[in-house]
Amino acid sequence: MKIIVSHDVDHLYRSDHYKDLIYPKLWVRETISFIKGDIDGAQWRGRLGGTFRRERNYIKDLIRFDSQMGIPSTFYFGMANELGMSYTRDKVPPVVKYVTDKGFEAGVHGISFNDRKKMDEEAAAFTEYCGFRPSGIRMHYVRYDATTFEKLEQCGYVYDTTEFDKKTGCCIKNPYRVGKMWEFPLCLMDGYLPKKPEGKKKRTLELLKKAKEKDLRYFTVLFHDYQFCDAFAYERDWYTWLMSFLKEQGYEFISYLDAVAELEAMDRNGK
Repeated sequence: MKIIVSHDVDHLYRSDHYKDLIYPKLWVRETISFIKGDIDGAQWRGRLGGTFRRERNYIKDLIRFDSQMGIPSTFYFGMANELGMSYTRDKVPPVVKYVTDKGFEAGVHGISFNDRKKMDEEAAAFTEYCGFRPSGIRMHYVRYDATTFEKLEQCGYVYDTTEFDKKTGCCIKNPYRVGKMWEFPLCLMDGYLPKKPEGKKKRTLELLKKAKEKDLRYFTVLFHDYQFCDAFAYERDWYTWLMSFLKEQGYEFISYLDAVAELEAMDRNGK
């Protein structure tokens, strides 16, 4: 079993949220988390104070860590706005260039999941603004219906990695074809783990065990970059622990595109 790591970029800059309600909602949500004991005082102060920070992303810090660990992760960027993802397309190209110049892959963080015309527009916008056609996509909030994957294949994507069961908080399945496109189910997402550190580790080990028992070829992990900071210490420390643990256990890390190449080769060889 090989490990695939990816990062959804939901936020870029403070100014992106001046016209939405992200900050008031965040202040209320994180205060409730503090009162319930899900986060400590330092994290509560950091999350509320972080809204005044110019950059709302931690892509550079995360790339530094992934580079040191030898993790070929993929970053997904939005080309449309909805559900708290409010940055405009023109802000994406320099960040994508930074990501790709550092040797990492970049794809689309999709908004429309059932309107073929809008889905095409997002792919075309990424190509226009970033200078290359996106190979992969993941839907924001992992939204999809019975037609989503077929439509993404028609848009020309090489792979999608959206399928996820929100009820169970995982999707332990092997990749499969949708026409010419490969669908990589999402095995593990940070936001669907328990709040406390020990709970996060316990659930993670349960999912890894389940994946091994099912003889999965690839175990996919999603971690949101904005959490790679002191204000989200529980989430950041879980991620750094997991990457170190997987390394110590001898797992091999692979990118989505390299995994696609492996799957295509296996198909050609009839395996």
